[in-house]
Amino acid sequence: MKNISIIQKIIELIDLPTLLINRKKQIILNNSAFINLIEKTDISKNRDLLQRIENFINNPENFINLIKNPIDNLKNLFSNQKILDLVFVLENIGLKLTHFSSFNISISEVLNSNIFLSNVYIFRLFTLGKKKLEISKNNELFIVFFDLNINNLLDHKNSLDNLQEVNKKYTFLLQVANRVFSTVKGFSETILSSKYQDLKIIYNMIKIIDDEVSKGIKILLSFNLSNNIENVNIQKTNVVEILNRIIEKYKSQILSELKNLELNYYVQPNIPLVNTDPSKLELCLLNILDNSVRFRDENKDKQWIKVEAFFESSINKIFIVIQDNGIGMTQDEISKLGNLFQTFSDKSGIGLGMYIVYKIVKYMDWEIKIESIKNQYTKITLIISYV
Repeated sequence: MKNISIIQKIIELIDLPTLLINRKKQIILNNSAFINLIEKTDISKNRDLLQRIENFINNPENFINLIKNPIDNLKNLFSNQKILDLVFVLENIGLKLTHFSSFNISISEVLNSNIFLSNVYIFRLFTLGKKKLEISKNNELFIVFFDLNINNLLDHKNSLDNLQEVNKKYTFLLQVANRVFSTVKGFSETILSSKYQDLKIIYNMIKIIDDEVSKGIKILLSFNLSNNIENVNIQKTNVVEILNRIIEKYKSQILSELKNLELNYYVQPNIPLVNTDPSKLELCLLNILDNSVRFRDENKDKQWIKVEAFFESSINKIFIVIQDNGIGMTQDEISKLGNLFQTFSDKSGIGLGMYIVYKIVKYMDWEIKIESIKNQYTKITLIISYV
């Protein structure tokens, strides 16, 4: 058909998934919205859709006849004005719509179980001759519209996810606040009641209060960090200096108390500077190292953590690798890393560490790769591009 290229330009202008097919159910044209629909949903496997389209193509005369019923009189059948506008355009460029059908189908997103309903409109059309309607099989086509904007649906889903995350944080903070308040109130009242005169008992109570308040403050600070990932300060950053500072901190403050834990550190010379936020990079590395220390396998005689940094000039990327021979993770646990409050054992904290890491990696457009085998090792690689 001569008007194929025109139809392609027209359907690309609308944000509704649209395709043009022939009697053999072969796709002649489609727009980017339809490709997006294919990629993000199970639409291509929807048997109900395929069966309804096949029924229409095989027996269009069983459906609404648009020759006897002008489009002007069918406006009430269209919930989306864009489809009606497009139908008028098609007729104006020399196409005649002869039959029409509409129906509803359910569509599921590929990555989760969310189900959406879509109105589907299908038309049979021909090119118009000078004197009469040409109904040669070669001129017969079918155009299908999905009254569903997949981008808007995904935006809506993201909004719901964000709302759920906020509610999750709010609920957890209330629990933390309640726990701290109850602890402080309970032990303070006990101390003030003068029931216990032993200074050692009173000291232990005060220490419990102090520990609980410190935990609460740490949680609040972590939440503040997780909510301010977008506040960045991009500058020329020396990765080696940050790593040296972190390693020195661990050697002096943590490893001095853990005699069975060995830290090996190697940095390739002349690692280039990178444009990034140094505080975000340091926060990521600290959280990953904290996990390596927390999830060490105390049943092993030799416990170790290896940290190395190197770069590949051919691809302009810096690799920071943190590996340990701790308790490791299963593939299922790896897949859940980065979820808010995700914990895997009694050694876990509150599940904010890797959540913050994943948020930073995503926002800074870095890469993260994780390898692990349960009871053997965990290897986390942070990849940062440089110019």
